[in-house]
Amino acid sequence: MKTSIAILFTLLSWTLVAQGPPNTNVYLFDLGASDSDSYHLTQPKFLTSFNASGYNNQPAFVDNDEMMLTVQVPGETQTDFYHLDLTNKVKTRFTGTYESEYSAEFMPTLRDRSIGPQVSCVRVATDENQTQYLWQYPFDRSSEGSAILEDLTGVGYYAWSSIDKIALFIVGEPHTLVAVDLTTNDQVTITSKIGRCLRRFSNGDIAFIHMIDEKTWLLKRLNMSTYQPELVTAMLEGVEDFTLLNDGTFLTAKGSKIYKFNREKDISWKEIADLSYLGLRNISRMAVNPNGNKIALVNER
Repeated sequence: MKTSIAILFTLLSWTLVAQGPPNTNVYLFDLGASDSDSYHLTQPKFLTSFNASGYNNQPAFVDNDEMMLTVQVPGETQTDFYHLDLTNKVKTRFTGTYESEYSAEFMPTLRDRSIGPQVSCVRVATDENQTQYLWQYPFDRSSEGSAILEDLTGVGYYAWSSIDKIALFIVGEPHTLVAVDLTTNDQVTITSKIGRCLRRFSNGDIAFIHMIDEKTWLLKRLNMSTYQPELVTAMLEGVEDFTLLNDGTFLTAKGSKIYKFNREKDISWKEIADLSYLGLRNISRMAVNPNGNKIALVNER
């Protein structure tokens, strides 16, 4: 295990320039609402100037002003996590392992109060098969962590429903959605042909995309008590990344444009922003902080 290091999170500029940097980079916006139906993105900031020519992806808020990123620095073969303190502008290399880590998430509160906050992730082993499994690290990095589900491999993505239940994207042909009860180790296969994005509703239900065929992609809501999915709406063509606000509003992106959908208010996806003027033309993953007033966006080259 390499030693984690804390470095001053120097941003060449907190103001986003018109031409976006190459490769995959992460940008931060303030997310506001003029009313309950109109959202706007303001105060753009370029977060990954420290690795502008590298791979920066999968932003995940661990607090309203703290974020984890998956980063691969040019010249290195593995991905690691970086922790960003957005208030103090401090960057910490959270992991530095021979394995690759992806999809960091702050875990729900643990029953054992003697165990501090934990960060879960997908860890890729260095074995011949590059086995993917669910792992957890202590947030204070006091140990090298441990496997969460030792007998379940092929984990590609996941979302916590509660302290007891988790939804998993299992890599395969086709990919499958599996719900696991950690108290009983019961594993229920929900459906196949799913997208990579899984998001939690405020009540613990899980949103996912069911890819019926090449063009028909449906956004669905999985009831984590009954394990029954229900239709929310059709996705924009070719789009599989989204995020979810506390009030049930979905945000997604296609090209340079951001869209919103709330089943209680909208008939179809509604455009709320076009970020092409900032050089963002291929937006993919996104994440919103717990307060819902900041959004991180990934722009792919």
